[in-house]
Amino acid sequence: MPEPLVASPGDVGPMRIHVGDTGIKCVRLPCPSRGVFVPDEQSHAARDRMLYADMDGETPPPPMIGDAALLAAITTAWEERACLAIDGRLISGEGDLPVLRVDRVIGPCGGRPE
Repeated sequence: MPEPLVASPGDVGPMRIHVGDTGIKCVRLPCPSRGVFVPDEQSHAARDRMLYADMDGETPPPPMIGDAALLAAITTAWEERACLAIDGRLISGEGDLPVLRVDRVIGPCGGRPE
């Protein structure tokens, strides 16, 4: 089970993150089928690398800030159960709750992270 979202320290720069379909398939709920995760060397999701997870198939994407067009692309990918690779990081938001800062969308998940 993923830990709650925790903001990155202020000096941490953007990192490669995948948002959307995790590729994890389960027979029953709860199941982290969608999420925000740091991909492994093969570009796969692992439960211990999840930053945020949709455990019931109904959870919306996490709070995000960034260019409106980038956020719309991520929201669409989330709703269509697709996956996008992004450069971004978790930052402190209102009430010190973590928010995903999106710096750029790289494209569909897959292949080796850069």
